[in-house]
Amino acid sequence: MKHLRFVVLAPKVALLVFVTILFPILHAAAQSKTFAYNAARLAKEKPVPEAPIEAFNVHITQLQKDQLLFQLSVDNPSNEKLTLYIKDNFNNTLHRETLPATLRFEARYNLGSLEDGDYTFEIRSGKNKLAEKAIAIKTQTMINRSVSVSE
Repeated sequence: MKHLRFVVLAPKVALLVFVTILFPILHAAAQSKTFAYNAARLAKEKPVPEAPIEAFNVHITQLQKDQLLFQLSVDNPSNEKLTLYIKDNFNNTLHRETLPATLRFEARYNLGSLEDGDYTFEIRSGKNKLAEKAIAIKTQTMINRSVSVSE
């Protein structure tokens, strides 16, 4: 009776092993033909010429060398609604401001109350980052010691 059970199960096991080996090979072959077809079709299509991109510029200048007063100017030729983020080096947002949809935006920012560290001015249009400018604030101290001998 045990021998009979083996004879009945052997073809099923053999078929299962055969399908397990053959199925991934056939599946991969079918996939590669599909990709080849798509690649050939895309190769025949002509690329659409892109419209010329107008210049989007961001400039930050320090107004006085000994002060942490900065002027930000943004050239926005497409008149998009933009958002300005000022972030610290841990990517925490310290300031968020929606910029008006104008050709040129200028504003002054006083960073004198910030601690030493790296800060980033980031301009975004929705979720797309358009520009990023970094500023590093470091305090330098000089110690002058004078010695005099009195008699």
